[in-house]
Amino acid sequence: MNRAFLTIAALGASALIATGAEAQRPAPYAANDTKGTMSSWTPSAEGSYAKSAIQKAGFTSISDLTRGADGTWQARAMKNNAKVNVSLDRAGNVTSN
Repeated sequence: MNRAFLTIAALGASALIATGAEAQRPAPYAANDTKGTMSSWTPSAEGSYAKSAIQKAGFTSISDLTRGADGTWQARAMKNNAKVNVSLDRAGNVTSN
């Protein structure tokens, strides 16, 4: 009986995947949390991601991180012993000015 149940469950999961039902998530950044329920990406998580991307581009001492209305992130940072303004656009490109 357990074998039949597992077979039916596997076929059901295959049908869901084939129809794309698993792709219907409530938010663009939704992910399963440790309890298996859906949770949205919080603004603080987005800020952490932005700071990490700026650090990976070689900047240190990142401060005053803010998100603009157009989705770009602005911050003050250090690079080559100089303070610079840094931008992270929605495509993930980091620029300084």
